[in-house]
Amino acid sequence: MSVEKTNSSKSVLKVFLPWQDEDEEKWLEMMSAKGWQLMSAVPFFYSFHKIPPKQTIVRLDYKGTWDKDYQEYLVTFSDAGWTLLTTLGNWHYFSINPQNEVVPEIYNSNRAKANKYRRLLIGLSPILLCLVGPFAHAFDFGSQTAISGLDIALRVIYLLAAFLFIYSFLRVCIKLILLKTNHRE
Repeated sequence: MSVEKTNSSKSVLKVFLPWQDEDEEKWLEMMSAKGWQLMSAVPFFYSFHKIPPKQTIVRLDYKGTWDKDYQEYLVTFSDAGWTLLTTLGNWHYFSINPQNEVVPEIYNSNRAKANKYRRLLIGLSPILLCLVGPFAHAFDFGSQTAISGLDIALRVIYLLAAFLFIYSFLRVCIKLILLKTNHRE
């Protein structure tokens, strides 16, 4: 769904969850093939600028910007020919133009790729812990004499968001386990 569009730029609403990074990469590659290169990303919104259509490989990586080796991390990607398109939190969007139709990869093994998902789980863990406390309260209707419609609506929204987050967390765990056992999802 396009949100805003000019001749040289547009914004698109598209939902990808943490375990869907490979689908997101394919979609961004398709956008580049249609002549739209990623400029920035915020949750579920992507901004693009118009470019000549081209084959571009996009890869996402999860790396804390506060890590001691962050600058070395960026230099390593740059030295390998990857361009940092943008970041979204600790997600890094890299692109490269393939040579001779050889698709370069940023991970040379399942073990290396599993490390990305391990870093992601560590990043998601504090949010998971913050959801646990209010979770029990969302089911506590007995402590109030009158519950407003707004209160019920907020509890339902919270519960849906909590279940979606927990489901996402578990899907990333499954992806990590499958990579560690050398299987693909």
